Amino acid sequence: MLVSLDRTLGRLRELEKETGEFLTTQWLRGPFNLLMVRFDVSVLVKARLGAALTLDVDAGPQSLTDASTELGQALEVDFLRGTAQVIRVQDGLLIQGALESQLRLECVRCLAPFVLPITLQLEETFRLAKTSPNPETPYAVSDSGWLNLTPLLREQGWLSIPMKPLCSADCKGLCSQCGANLNSESCVCEKVKIDLRLAALKELL
Repeated sequence: MLVSLDRTLGRLRELEKETGEFLTTQWLRGPFNLLMVRFDVSVLVKARLGAALTLDVDAGPQSLTDASTELGQALEVDFLRGTAQVIRVQDGLLIQGALESQLRLECVRCLAPFVLPITLQLEETFRLAKTSPNPETPYAVSDSGWLNLTPLLREQGWLSIPMKPLCSADCKGLCSQCGANLNSESCVCEKVKIDLRLAALKELL
């Protein structure tokens, strides 16, 4: 049977309007006081193989931090939107889906900030609690049946960043002499190209 968390989140948002409290945020908040993308999937832990749950993710700005370690830099995203399906399989819970987001990066040519839209493709098996970790299933469901997608999203987010982020393919970069951003302004610097091997002689003229 396919169960959607839309009803749960919808009811929480209705209660928010009635009470004025941010119940949805509290429901998603983890033990480290970091806003996590996590869901209660305890209903699937003891379910039959093939049972499924649909997770509808619609979150604002997130700091994707791996709370299990102090190593590694947090990945900041502007939002997370999409759907993932959780399926009970032999080895645990299989997560499949895609989330849309965007990152704020710095162009390697002109050093200007820009927004990079990304799609986080999810295809990962989370092992059940108290089972031995292995290279194929590094992530696990918590003892209380919570599924924390934050480490997986963080990993996929880092993988989506290009080796050399560019604001556009035709970015003109900076003037090597005055540092002007050639995408938005022009400069009057000398454009004569000098052979680097003869550059020292120019200083003598």
